[in-house]
Amino acid sequence: PTRSVACDRAHNKTLTLVELKPKTGRYHQLRRHMAWDCDAPIVGDYIYDIGMRAQLMRDEGLCLCSTRVTLEHPYFNSEKGRQIYEDMAQEDRHPGGGLWFSEHDDKVMVTAFIDLPDKFNELMSETRKRPRSRSNGNNSSC
Repeated sequence: PTRSVACDRAHNKTLTLVELKPKTGRYHQLRRHMAWDCDAPIVGDYIYDIGMRAQLMRDEGLCLCSTRVTLEHPYFNSEKGRQIYEDMAQEDRHPGGGLWFSEHDDKVMVTAFIDLPDKFNELMSETRKRPRSRSNGNNSSC
């Protein structure tokens, strides 16, 4: 889901939380795409923010987080591990889909989930009070 809030420190006075779903895990893929193709660098990105538009937001750290990742299970795809997986009761395969079989890939997969860290929701909160800035000593909200 996408959310936007007004933010005086953002380049266009708007801060937007976006959900990206990459197909591969190429190095800096999302950072480059957002900065170069969308002209909207990720908050805190000091490498790809060429125009320094997010400079005022850099004290937030890089605001990029994976909340879901799916990988081939390292043990259950071995010969011995596959037999254990096949003998395992369905309810023991991690409720909520954490462990599952991909018929397309003929592999046992594991998916890990986390909630979006508080830092992101706090950054998007319109009423959030910012700590005193080192550069100008002013308090502002974003």
